[in-house]
Amino acid sequence: MAIKIYGFYGLIFLLISACSKQSDIAKKMNCSLTNYKNTKQITDFNKNFILKIPSNWKTELYFDNYQSEIITADTIKQLSDTFILSASFDMGTLNFDSDFHRRKDSALKANNLKIIDFGSQTFQSKPSFWYVAKGTKNNFAYHRFTVLTKISENTYFSAYSEIYGNSNINERICESISLLESIQFLE
Repeated sequence: MAIKIYGFYGLIFLLISACSKQSDIAKKMNCSLTNYKNTKQITDFNKNFILKIPSNWKTELYFDNYQSEIITADTIKQLSDTFILSASFDMGTLNFDSDFHRRKDSALKANNLKIIDFGSQTFQSKPSFWYVAKGTKNNFAYHRFTVLTKISENTYFSAYSEIYGNSNINERICESISLLESIQFLE
């Protein structure tokens, strides 16, 4: 009887862990698993990817000839308690070479942001580069988590979360990573 009970609990553990696989970025950032309830699936305008977000979040779609973007946020909370998440499918080449890092550093400097953490972990089994930058925006303390993922030779995925204030920064970064882990690419 005891063997059957342990086998049952082992099966439940395996099912739960199989359904809740964290990305390498989430592991590197020491994120615990965040499960959102009452989610809806949003497809970007050009139908390149699907993102699961909480049903009560405000969402806007944007597109042009080079990108298709989803921008979403929990507008019920104070800005210093939530984050703004932007995810886009972009046309163009992405190589994580010295030119890429020069352009990234120049853009961060122009916005008075300083990188405080970064890495080159895979995301969705694809080569990726991520960073966390800190600075001030609109007179608020500001953090920005960014991840860039090469999808193909001519396309890439980029996402960032804007985090205002100084409280629960890591938790909000981890929450945004959890949402991004729900991405399904439709290519």
